[in-house]
Amino acid sequence: MKTITSTIGAVVFALGFTLSAPQAQQAASDDVGFTIPTAEEVQRARDNRRSQALGERVARRVMTSFELYEAGEMQAAIAELDQIPTRGATDYDRAYVARFKGTLLAGLEDDPTSIPRAIRELEAAIAPNVLSFNDQANALQLLGNLYLMEENFRDAITMFRRYLQFMGEWNPDILIRMASAHMELREFAQVIPLAEKTILHQPEPNRNPYVLMIAAYYESGQVPQAISVLERGVQVLPAEKGWWVQLGMFYMLNEDYDKALSTMRIAYDAGYFTRENDYRALYQLLANSGIPFHAAELMRRHLEGEQVTRSAQNYSMAARSFHSAREFRRAAEMYRQAISVADNESDIRDYYRRIGEALLLAERYREAAPAFQEAINRMPQGEDAGRLYMSLAEAYFYSNQYRQAHQAAQNAARFSSTRRNANSWAEYIKTTAERRGSSI
Repeated sequence: MKTITSTIGAVVFALGFTLSAPQAQQAASDDVGFTIPTAEEVQRARDNRRSQALGERVARRVMTSFELYEAGEMQAAIAELDQIPTRGATDYDRAYVARFKGTLLAGLEDDPTSIPRAIRELEAAIAPNVLSFNDQANALQLLGNLYLMEENFRDAITMFRRYLQFMGEWNPDILIRMASAHMELREFAQVIPLAEKTILHQPEPNRNPYVLMIAAYYESGQVPQAISVLERGVQVLPAEKGWWVQLGMFYMLNEDYDKALSTMRIAYDAGYFTRENDYRALYQLLANSGIPFHAAELMRRHLEGEQVTRSAQNYSMAARSFHSAREFRRAAEMYRQAISVADNESDIRDYYRRIGEALLLAERYREAAPAFQEAINRMPQGEDAGRLYMSLAEAYFYSNQYRQAHQAAQNAARFSSTRRNANSWAEYIKTTAERRGSSI
Protein backbone atom coordinates (compact mmCIF):
# COMPACT_ATOMS: atom_id res chain seq x y z
CA MET A 1 0.00 0.00 0.00
CA LYS A 2 1.30 3.44 -0.81
CA THR A 3 2.15 5.92 1.90
CA ILE A 4 0.53 9.32 2.11
CA THR A 5 3.71 10.92 0.80
CA SER A 6 3.97 8.73 -2.27
CA THR A 7 0.27 9.21 -2.93
CA ILE A 8 0.71 12.99 -2.92
CA GLY A 9 3.65 12.65 -5.29
CA ALA A 10 1.59 10.53 -7.63
CA VAL A 11 -1.20 13.07 -7.67
CA VAL A 12 1.21 15.89 -8.41
CA PHE A 13 2.63 13.93 -11.32
CA ALA A 14 -0.64 12.54 -12.65
CA LEU A 15 -2.91 15.54 -12.24
CA GLY A 16 -0.55 18.47 -12.42
CA PHE A 17 -1.41 19.86 -8.97
CA THR A 18 0.86 22.64 -7.71
CA LEU A 19 1.87 22.47 -4.07
CA SER A 20 3.06 26.06 -3.76
CA ALA A 21 1.82 27.82 -0.62
CA PRO A 22 -0.17 30.57 -2.38
CA GLN A 23 -2.24 28.00 -4.25
CA ALA A 24 -2.47 25.46 -1.45
CA GLN A 25 -4.18 28.08 0.72
CA GLN A 26 -6.00 30.63 -1.37
CA ALA A 27 -6.55 34.06 0.05
CA ALA A 28 -9.90 34.14 1.78
CA SER A 29 -12.52 36.56 0.60
CA ASP A 30 -13.08 39.53 2.91
CA ASP A 31 -16.69 39.80 1.82
CA VAL A 32 -18.40 38.02 4.71
CA GLY A 33 -20.98 40.80 4.94
CA PHE A 34 -19.59 42.60 7.98
CA THR A 35 -16.39 43.93 9.52
CA ILE A 36 -14.92 43.70 13.01
CA PRO A 37 -13.23 46.41 15.10
CA THR A 38 -9.48 46.67 15.38
CA ALA A 39 -7.57 45.43 18.42
CA GLU A 40 -7.12 49.05 19.55
CA GLU A 41 -10.85 49.69 19.32
CA VAL A 42 -11.64 46.57 21.33
CA GLN A 43 -9.12 47.54 24.00
CA ARG A 44 -10.69 50.98 24.33
CA ALA A 45 -14.10 49.33 24.71
CA ARG A 46 -12.69 47.13 27.47
CA ASP A 47 -11.10 50.08 29.25
CA ASN A 48 -14.27 52.18 29.02
CA ARG A 49 -16.56 49.42 30.26
CA ARG A 50 -17.95 50.28 33.65
CA SER A 51 -16.88 48.02 36.52
CA GLN A 52 -19.84 47.00 38.66
CA ALA A 53 -20.56 44.77 41.64
CA LEU A 54 -23.63 42.86 42.76
CA GLY A 55 -25.79 44.23 45.51
CA GLU A 56 -25.23 42.57 48.88
CA ARG A 57 -28.49 40.59 49.02
CA VAL A 58 -28.14 39.44 45.40
CA ALA A 59 -24.51 38.49 45.97
CA ARG A 60 -25.43 36.25 48.93
CA ARG A 61 -28.06 34.41 46.88
CA VAL A 62 -25.70 34.04 43.94
CA MET A 63 -22.99 32.60 46.24
CA THR A 64 -25.45 30.09 47.70
CA SER A 65 -26.56 29.13 44.18
CA PHE A 66 -22.95 28.68 43.11
CA GLU A 67 -22.25 26.39 46.07
CA LEU A 68 -25.28 24.27 45.18
CA TYR A 69 -24.08 24.13 41.57
CA GLU A 70 -20.63 22.96 42.67
CA ALA A 71 -22.31 20.26 44.79
CA GLY A 72 -24.10 19.03 41.65
CA GLU A 73 -27.54 20.23 42.76
CA MET A 74 -28.46 22.03 39.55
CA GLN A 75 -32.21 22.34 40.14
CA ALA A 76 -31.66 23.68 43.64
CA ALA A 77 -29.11 26.19 42.31
CA ILE A 78 -31.61 27.45 39.74
CA ALA A 79 -34.37 27.59 42.36
CA GLU A 80 -32.13 29.73 44.59
CA LEU A 81 -31.67 32.22 41.73
CA ASP A 82 -35.43 32.29 41.18
CA GLN A 83 -35.83 33.54 44.78
CA ILE A 84 -33.78 36.67 44.14
CA PRO A 85 -36.17 39.67 44.31
CA THR A 86 -36.11 41.93 41.27
CA ARG A 87 -37.47 44.90 43.19
CA GLY A 88 -34.68 47.24 44.00
CA ALA A 89 -32.17 45.29 41.89
CA THR A 90 -29.96 47.17 39.46
CA ASP A 91 -29.71 46.47 35.72
CA TYR A 92 -26.40 44.84 36.46
CA ASP A 93 -27.90 42.60 39.18
CA ARG A 94 -30.65 41.44 36.84
CA ALA A 95 -28.29 40.89 33.91
CA TYR A 96 -25.79 38.96 36.03
CA VAL A 97 -28.44 36.70 37.55
CA ALA A 98 -30.02 36.09 34.13
CA ARG A 99 -26.63 35.16 32.67
CA PHE A 100 -25.89 32.77 35.52
CA LYS A 101 -29.37 31.22 35.37
CA GLY A 102 -29.18 30.86 31.57
CA THR A 103 -25.82 29.14 31.86
CA LEU A 104 -27.17 26.68 34.44
CA LEU A 105 -30.30 25.97 32.41
CA ALA A 106 -28.18 25.30 29.31
CA GLY A 107 -26.39 22.56 31.26
CA LEU A 108 -29.55 20.77 32.39
CA GLU A 109 -30.17 17.33 30.94
CA ASP A 110 -33.45 15.48 30.35
CA ASP A 111 -35.48 18.69 30.53
CA PRO A 112 -37.01 19.68 27.17
CA THR A 113 -37.85 23.15 28.48
CA SER A 114 -34.35 24.01 29.68
CA ILE A 115 -32.91 25.32 26.38
CA PRO A 116 -35.81 27.66 25.53
CA ARG A 117 -35.69 28.96 29.13
CA ALA A 118 -31.93 29.42 28.90
CA ILE A 119 -32.35 31.40 25.68
CA ARG A 120 -34.86 33.75 27.32
CA GLU A 121 -32.55 34.36 30.29
CA LEU A 122 -29.50 35.00 28.11
CA GLU A 123 -31.44 37.36 25.85
CA ALA A 124 -32.37 39.34 28.94
CA ALA A 125 -28.78 39.21 30.20
CA ILE A 126 -27.16 40.73 27.11
CA ALA A 127 -29.85 43.31 26.30
CA PRO A 128 -28.70 46.11 28.66
CA ASN A 129 -25.01 45.54 27.76
CA VAL A 130 -23.86 46.08 31.35
CA LEU A 131 -22.06 42.81 32.10
CA SER A 132 -18.29 42.67 32.35
CA PHE A 133 -16.53 42.33 29.05
CA ASN A 134 -15.86 38.60 29.46
CA ASP A 135 -19.33 37.81 30.82
CA GLN A 136 -20.99 39.68 27.95
CA ALA A 137 -18.80 37.86 25.41
CA ASN A 138 -19.52 34.45 26.94
CA ALA A 139 -23.26 35.15 27.00
CA LEU A 140 -23.25 36.18 23.34
CA GLN A 141 -21.40 33.02 22.33
CA LEU A 142 -23.54 30.69 24.43
CA LEU A 143 -26.73 32.27 23.10
CA GLY A 144 -25.54 31.76 19.53
CA ASN A 145 -24.81 28.11 20.27
CA LEU A 146 -28.24 27.60 21.83
CA TYR A 147 -29.95 29.16 18.82
CA LEU A 148 -27.99 26.73 16.66
CA MET A 149 -29.09 23.78 18.83
CA GLU A 150 -32.69 24.87 18.47
CA GLU A 151 -32.22 25.17 14.69
CA ASN A 152 -32.95 28.88 14.87
CA PHE A 153 -30.28 29.45 12.27
CA ARG A 154 -31.07 33.06 11.41
CA ASP A 155 -30.77 34.24 15.01
CA ALA A 156 -27.67 32.09 15.48
CA ILE A 157 -25.96 33.87 12.59
CA THR A 158 -26.90 37.26 14.00
CA MET A 159 -25.66 36.42 17.48
CA PHE A 160 -22.38 34.95 16.23
CA ARG A 161 -21.79 38.08 14.17
CA ARG A 162 -22.40 40.20 17.29
CA TYR A 163 -19.90 38.05 19.18
CA LEU A 164 -17.19 38.45 16.53
CA GLN A 165 -17.76 42.20 16.38
CA PHE A 166 -17.71 42.42 20.17
CA MET A 167 -14.43 40.48 20.47
CA GLY A 168 -12.73 41.94 17.40
CA GLU A 169 -11.29 38.56 16.39
CA TRP A 170 -12.02 36.24 13.47
CA ASN A 171 -12.65 33.19 15.64
CA PRO A 172 -12.54 30.16 13.28
CA ASP A 173 -14.91 28.09 15.46
CA ILE A 174 -17.55 30.82 15.30
CA LEU A 175 -17.00 31.41 11.58
CA ILE A 176 -17.55 27.73 10.78
CA ARG A 177 -20.74 27.68 12.84
CA MET A 178 -22.02 30.66 10.88
CA ALA A 179 -21.16 28.90 7.63
CA SER A 180 -22.99 25.77 8.85
CA ALA A 181 -26.07 27.83 9.70
CA HIS A 182 -26.09 29.38 6.22
CA MET A 183 -25.73 25.87 4.78
CA GLU A 184 -28.80 24.75 6.72
CA LEU A 185 -30.67 27.74 5.29
CA ARG A 186 -29.41 26.75 1.81
CA GLU A 187 -27.75 30.14 1.44
CA PHE A 188 -24.83 28.66 -0.42
CA ALA A 189 -23.28 31.93 -1.57
CA GLN A 190 -22.86 32.99 2.08
CA VAL A 191 -21.20 29.70 3.04
CA ILE A 192 -18.15 30.20 0.82
CA PRO A 193 -16.63 33.44 2.19
CA LEU A 194 -17.17 32.34 5.80
CA ALA A 195 -15.51 28.99 5.13
CA GLU A 196 -12.62 30.71 3.36
CA LYS A 197 -12.24 33.10 6.28
CA THR A 198 -12.17 30.08 8.61
CA ILE A 199 -9.34 28.52 6.63
CA LEU A 200 -7.38 31.77 6.77
CA HIS A 201 -7.64 32.09 10.56
CA GLN A 202 -7.61 28.50 11.86
CA PRO A 203 -4.34 27.62 13.66
CA GLU A 204 -4.22 24.12 12.17
CA PRO A 205 -5.86 22.78 8.98
CA ASN A 206 -9.32 21.39 9.60
CA ARG A 207 -11.65 19.49 7.28
CA ASN A 208 -14.90 21.28 8.15
CA PRO A 209 -14.57 24.45 6.04
CA TYR A 210 -13.57 22.40 3.01
CA VAL A 211 -16.53 20.04 3.50
CA LEU A 212 -18.93 22.98 3.70
CA MET A 213 -17.53 24.65 0.59
CA ILE A 214 -17.63 21.41 -1.40
CA ALA A 215 -21.25 20.85 -0.38
CA ALA A 216 -22.22 24.47 -1.10
CA TYR A 217 -20.67 24.45 -4.56
CA TYR A 218 -22.15 21.03 -5.37
CA GLU A 219 -25.64 21.94 -4.17
CA SER A 220 -25.54 25.13 -6.24
CA GLY A 221 -24.47 23.20 -9.35
CA GLN A 222 -20.91 24.55 -9.45
CA VAL A 223 -19.03 21.28 -9.87
CA PRO A 224 -15.75 22.80 -11.22
CA GLN A 225 -15.54 25.01 -8.13
CA ALA A 226 -16.21 22.01 -5.88
CA ILE A 227 -13.37 20.20 -7.65
CA SER A 228 -11.07 23.15 -7.04
CA VAL A 229 -11.81 23.04 -3.31
CA LEU A 230 -11.21 19.29 -3.21
CA GLU A 231 -7.89 19.72 -5.01
CA ARG A 232 -6.85 22.20 -2.32
CA GLY A 233 -8.18 19.97 0.42
CA VAL A 234 -6.25 16.83 -0.52
CA GLN A 235 -3.04 18.83 -0.55
CA VAL A 236 -3.61 20.35 2.88
CA LEU A 237 -5.19 17.27 4.50
CA PRO A 238 -3.92 14.24 2.55
CA ALA A 239 -5.05 11.83 5.27
CA GLU A 240 -8.71 12.58 4.43
CA LYS A 241 -9.11 9.31 2.58
CA GLY A 242 -12.66 9.88 1.41
CA TRP A 243 -11.71 13.08 -0.39
CA TRP A 244 -9.54 11.24 -2.92
CA VAL A 245 -12.46 9.07 -3.96
CA GLN A 246 -14.82 12.05 -3.92
CA LEU A 247 -12.42 13.99 -6.13
CA GLY A 248 -12.36 11.13 -8.63
CA MET A 249 -16.16 10.98 -8.62
CA PHE A 250 -16.39 14.73 -9.20
CA TYR A 251 -13.98 14.48 -12.13
CA MET A 252 -16.31 11.83 -13.58
CA LEU A 253 -19.29 14.11 -13.01
CA ASN A 254 -17.40 16.85 -14.83
CA GLU A 255 -16.56 14.41 -17.65
CA ASP A 256 -12.82 14.76 -17.04
CA TYR A 257 -12.26 11.03 -17.32
CA ASP A 258 -8.46 11.03 -17.53
CA LYS A 259 -8.15 12.85 -14.21
CA ALA A 260 -10.94 10.72 -12.77
CA LEU A 261 -9.08 7.53 -13.67
CA SER A 262 -5.74 8.81 -12.35
CA THR A 263 -7.25 9.92 -9.05
CA MET A 264 -9.30 6.76 -8.53
CA ARG A 265 -6.30 4.54 -9.23
CA ILE A 266 -4.25 6.49 -6.70
CA ALA A 267 -7.03 6.18 -4.11
CA TYR A 268 -7.32 2.46 -4.84
CA ASP A 269 -3.57 1.83 -4.55
CA ALA A 270 -3.51 3.77 -1.27
CA GLY A 271 -6.30 1.58 0.14
CA TYR A 272 -8.84 4.39 0.41
CA PHE A 273 -11.83 2.56 -1.08
CA THR A 274 -14.54 1.81 1.48
CA ARG A 275 -17.69 1.25 -0.60
CA GLU A 276 -18.70 -1.09 -3.36
CA ASN A 277 -19.49 1.89 -5.58
CA ASP A 278 -15.84 2.97 -5.35
CA TYR A 279 -14.71 -0.29 -6.96
CA ARG A 280 -17.47 -0.20 -9.54
CA ALA A 281 -16.57 3.39 -10.51
CA LEU A 282 -12.92 2.47 -11.04
CA TYR A 283 -14.00 -0.59 -13.03
CA GLN A 284 -16.13 1.58 -15.29
CA LEU A 285 -13.32 4.08 -15.82
CA LEU A 286 -10.86 1.32 -16.72
CA ALA A 287 -13.33 -0.36 -19.05
CA ASN A 288 -14.25 2.88 -20.80
CA SER A 289 -10.59 3.89 -21.14
CA GLY A 290 -9.71 0.82 -23.19
CA ILE A 291 -8.09 -1.12 -20.35
CA PRO A 292 -10.53 -4.05 -20.17
CA PHE A 293 -8.13 -6.62 -18.70
CA HIS A 294 -7.38 -4.47 -15.65
CA ALA A 295 -11.07 -3.68 -15.33
CA ALA A 296 -11.95 -7.37 -15.35
CA GLU A 297 -9.18 -8.29 -12.91
CA LEU A 298 -10.27 -5.54 -10.54
CA MET A 299 -13.83 -6.82 -10.52
CA ARG A 300 -12.78 -10.48 -10.21
CA ARG A 301 -10.39 -9.77 -7.33
CA HIS A 302 -12.95 -7.90 -5.30
CA LEU A 303 -15.75 -10.31 -6.05
CA GLU A 304 -13.55 -12.98 -4.54
CA GLY A 305 -12.66 -10.72 -1.63
CA GLU A 306 -16.36 -9.80 -1.20
CA GLN A 307 -15.71 -6.07 -1.30
CA VAL A 308 -18.11 -6.24 -4.26
CA THR A 309 -21.41 -8.09 -4.03
CA ARG A 310 -21.36 -11.50 -5.67
CA SER A 311 -24.23 -10.71 -8.00
CA ALA A 312 -24.94 -11.94 -11.50
CA GLN A 313 -24.61 -8.38 -12.79
CA ASN A 314 -21.14 -7.90 -11.30
CA TYR A 315 -19.89 -11.27 -12.54
CA SER A 316 -21.22 -10.52 -16.01
CA MET A 317 -19.45 -7.14 -15.99
CA ALA A 318 -16.15 -8.89 -15.29
CA ALA A 319 -16.95 -11.44 -17.99
CA ARG A 320 -17.63 -8.78 -20.62
CA SER A 321 -14.33 -7.07 -19.87
CA PHE A 322 -12.41 -10.35 -20.05
CA HIS A 323 -14.10 -10.92 -23.40
CA SER A 324 -13.04 -7.47 -24.61
CA ALA A 325 -9.49 -8.29 -23.51
CA ARG A 326 -9.68 -11.52 -25.54
CA GLU A 327 -9.38 -13.59 -22.38
CA PHE A 328 -12.20 -15.81 -23.59
CA ARG A 329 -11.81 -18.76 -21.21
CA ARG A 330 -11.75 -16.42 -18.24
CA ALA A 331 -14.83 -14.68 -19.61
CA ALA A 332 -16.59 -18.05 -19.76
CA GLU A 333 -15.65 -18.75 -16.15
CA MET A 334 -17.09 -15.43 -15.01
CA TYR A 335 -20.34 -16.19 -16.81
CA ARG A 336 -20.47 -19.54 -15.00
CA GLN A 337 -20.11 -17.67 -11.73
CA ALA A 338 -22.94 -15.36 -12.83
CA ILE A 339 -25.16 -18.38 -13.48
CA SER A 340 -24.41 -19.72 -9.98
CA VAL A 341 -26.01 -16.66 -8.36
CA ALA A 342 -28.55 -15.62 -11.03
CA ASP A 343 -32.28 -16.02 -10.43
CA ASN A 344 -33.62 -14.73 -13.71
CA GLU A 345 -34.22 -17.44 -16.31
CA SER A 346 -33.71 -15.12 -19.26
CA ASP A 347 -30.35 -14.00 -17.86
CA ILE A 348 -29.23 -17.57 -17.22
CA ARG A 349 -30.05 -18.52 -20.81
CA ASP A 350 -28.10 -15.52 -22.09
CA TYR A 351 -25.10 -16.40 -19.90
CA TYR A 352 -25.02 -19.93 -21.32
CA ARG A 353 -25.06 -18.46 -24.82
CA ARG A 354 -22.20 -16.13 -23.96
CA ILE A 355 -20.21 -19.00 -22.46
CA GLY A 356 -20.60 -20.88 -25.72
CA GLU A 357 -19.54 -17.87 -27.80
CA ALA A 358 -16.49 -17.21 -25.62
CA LEU A 359 -15.39 -20.84 -25.83
CA LEU A 360 -15.85 -20.84 -29.62
CA LEU A 361 -13.47 -17.88 -29.81
CA ALA A 362 -11.08 -19.70 -27.48
CA GLU A 363 -11.28 -22.69 -29.86
CA ARG A 364 -12.60 -24.86 -27.02
CA TYR A 365 -15.25 -26.35 -29.28
CA ARG A 366 -16.15 -29.45 -27.26
CA GLU A 367 -16.70 -27.26 -24.19
CA ALA A 368 -18.76 -24.74 -26.16
CA ALA A 369 -21.31 -27.25 -27.45
CA PRO A 370 -22.87 -28.13 -24.05
CA ALA A 371 -23.26 -24.45 -23.22
CA PHE A 372 -25.20 -23.78 -26.45
CA GLN A 373 -27.28 -26.90 -25.84
CA GLU A 374 -28.15 -25.71 -22.33
CA ALA A 375 -29.21 -22.34 -23.71
CA ILE A 376 -31.42 -24.09 -26.27
CA ASN A 377 -32.96 -26.29 -23.57
CA ARG A 378 -33.94 -23.18 -21.67
CA MET A 379 -35.62 -21.47 -24.62
CA PRO A 380 -39.37 -21.01 -24.11
CA GLN A 381 -41.58 -23.12 -26.35
CA GLY A 382 -42.14 -21.46 -29.72
CA GLU A 383 -39.23 -19.00 -29.41
CA ASP A 384 -36.76 -18.60 -32.27
CA ALA A 385 -33.71 -20.74 -31.36
CA GLY A 386 -32.26 -20.71 -34.87
CA ARG A 387 -29.10 -18.72 -34.05
CA LEU A 388 -28.36 -20.92 -31.06
CA TYR A 389 -28.65 -24.02 -33.23
CA MET A 390 -26.30 -22.44 -35.77
CA SER A 391 -23.74 -21.81 -33.04
CA LEU A 392 -24.22 -25.34 -31.75
CA ALA A 393 -23.62 -26.69 -35.26
CA GLU A 394 -20.42 -24.68 -35.48
CA ALA A 395 -19.15 -26.03 -32.14
CA TYR A 396 -19.88 -29.63 -33.17
CA PHE A 397 -18.39 -29.16 -36.64
CA TYR A 398 -15.05 -27.80 -35.42
CA SER A 399 -14.82 -30.59 -32.85
CA ASN A 400 -15.28 -33.10 -35.72
CA GLN A 401 -18.67 -34.28 -34.46
CA TYR A 402 -20.27 -34.15 -37.89
CA ARG A 403 -23.45 -36.08 -37.16
CA GLN A 404 -24.33 -33.80 -34.26
CA ALA A 405 -23.33 -30.73 -36.31
CA HIS A 406 -25.57 -31.80 -39.19
CA GLN A 407 -28.50 -32.40 -36.84
CA ALA A 408 -28.04 -28.95 -35.25
CA ALA A 409 -27.97 -27.29 -38.68
CA GLN A 410 -31.16 -29.10 -39.66
CA ASN A 411 -32.79 -27.88 -36.45
CA ALA A 412 -31.70 -24.32 -37.30
CA ALA A 413 -33.37 -24.73 -40.71
CA ARG A 414 -36.73 -25.01 -38.95
CA PHE A 415 -36.63 -21.30 -38.12
CA SER A 416 -37.25 -18.68 -40.78
CA SER A 417 -34.53 -16.37 -39.48
CA THR A 418 -31.79 -18.93 -40.13
CA ARG A 419 -33.36 -21.32 -42.69
CA ARG A 420 -31.35 -20.28 -45.74
CA ASN A 421 -27.96 -20.22 -44.02
CA ALA A 422 -28.76 -23.39 -42.08
CA ASN A 423 -29.55 -25.36 -45.24
CA SER A 424 -26.28 -24.27 -46.85
CA TRP A 425 -24.41 -25.06 -43.65
CA ALA A 426 -26.01 -28.54 -43.37
CA GLU A 427 -24.96 -29.34 -46.95
CA TYR A 428 -21.42 -28.15 -46.28
CA ILE A 429 -21.20 -30.26 -43.12
CA LYS A 430 -22.43 -33.33 -44.99
CA THR A 431 -19.93 -32.84 -47.84
CA THR A 432 -17.05 -32.29 -45.46
CA ALA A 433 -17.95 -35.38 -43.41
CA GLU A 434 -18.07 -37.55 -46.50
CA ARG A 435 -14.76 -36.19 -47.77
CA ARG A 436 -13.19 -37.08 -44.45
CA GLY A 437 -14.66 -40.55 -44.39
CA SER A 438 -17.40 -39.96 -41.79
CA SER A 439 -21.04 -40.82 -42.19
CA ILE A 440 -23.84 -38.53 -41.11
